Amino acid sequence: MAVILFDIDGTLVDTTVPMTKAIHEALEQLPHLEKPSEDAVRSGYGLAGDAFWEHVIPEATREEIRLIRKLRHETLEQAMEGQNVLFDGIYNMLETLRANGHTLTTASNCGVHYMNLILDTQGIRQFMTAPECLESVGGEKKADILTAHRLRHGEAKYVMVGDRKSDVEAGRAHDFPVVLTGFGFGNEDEWALADYVIATPNDLVTWLDN
Repeated sequence: MAVILFDIDGTLVDTTVPMTKAIHEALEQLPHLEKPSEDAVRSGYGLAGDAFWEHVIPEATREEIRLIRKLRHETLEQAMEGQNVLFDGIYNMLETLRANGHTLTTASNCGVHYMNLILDTQGIRQFMTAPECLESVGGEKKADILTAHRLRHGEAKYVMVGDRKSDVEAGRAHDFPVVLTGFGFGNEDEWALADYVIATPNDLVTWLDN
């Protein structure tokens, strides 16, 4: 059995629509800043911490980014209310993997508030053992999250599942096999770096069985 480390955005969920809405609402208090498009928000997923905001709202100052992040907590909770943002087949995949004896958890470059919001609103916390994100481990890069999981779970077979180059880099730093989602936010250049690319969530179940 394996410890399976899941990225969140582009791997388990697509929150582009509610995230864009939440950012737009937060920016109502900073009308001089341009509101980003959905494409801009989507292309920022995978970037860590302030790098995401510098990509999405490049003209914002560090002080403005801190304010936007604070405002976004509340606006995103409102935008996520009643929303199902799981990719098709993810819930059943997690349910099957857990039933098959695998240990499931998270390794995302997001913050604690966002991670908890996703796990709770999408009803998937029940499948995750000690979920972690970049903020929860006080890390600087995704490989730091994997380090925290290794300390917790010890010697085991690990698999990193994500959708972007940052997931590959984190996995390679620990010599973990890396699976990328063909349905996420990555591209062919990034997929070429992975050990395996899945077209559907169920493909991960099949790959692990083999």
